[in-house]
Order: sequence, then C-alpha cells, then structure tokens
Amino acid sequence: MEGFTFVHREAVRFSDLDGMGHVNNAVFSTYLEQARLAWFVANELGTDEEMALRDVILARTEIDFRSPLQYGETVEIGVRPSRLGTKSFELEHALHSDGRVVAEAKCVLVGYDYERAQSAPIPERWRRRLSG
Repeated sequence: MEGFTFVHREAVRFSDLDGMGHVNNAVFSTYLEQARLAWFVANELGTDEEMALRDVILARTEIDFRSPLQYGETVEIGVRPSRLGTKSFELEHALHSDGRVVAEAKCVLVGYDYERAQSAPIPERWRRRLSG
C-alpha cells in the first residue's frame, strides 16, 4: 500500500455483515481499532513504563466510505502518523481490498490521565517515534 510502511490485514467475517449483505459501517471502527493496536505494538508504543496504551484515549474518528466490503474479502488497513501536537496526535488510515479503496480514515488520540480525568502531554519517547 503506497505511502504506508505498516499494513494490518483483517478477514471479513460473516458477523461483520448487515442486513444488506455488506460490512456494516460500525465494523469499520473495529477494523481501525485492530490496526491501530497492531501498529502500536509494531512500533513498541504503549509497551514501556513511560506511557502505556491505557494512557491515551480516542477522541475522534472520521471515516469516508468509498466501496462496500463483502464476506470473504480481506481488508488491508494502512496506518501512519499524520500530525503530532503537544497532547494529541493523529493517525491516518487507508483501507483497501483487492486493489480498490474501501475507505479512508483519521483518528485523533489524546494523552490522558484517568486519575485526574484530564489530557496529558505526549511523552518525548513517543514524540520521537511518532515524528520519525
């Protein structure tokens, strides 16, 4: 997938379908989540003491649907950082199947302190990996 060094693959399951026989819109959020978590692991983010995955919160997801997915297809989800702020960062996603664009998405994640119930800065170690 051009421009994406990380690609996660998900098989479309029968349970992903809606009454119209194609993947339900809500399932795309699950595909994005699975790809995002795999990307974090592959980049060794959220596995150190400085900041764990429990220290970020999903603030926004934006999905543009381009083509329906059917049972039995494999969806490839590209993940890459596209913006880095002080307390938040954005991941860009491209979803493809059989050479066609299925969807494009962006997710904003915010550093979050659950004890204080407030946003927190992105640690320097994460910043280096997100901007590299």
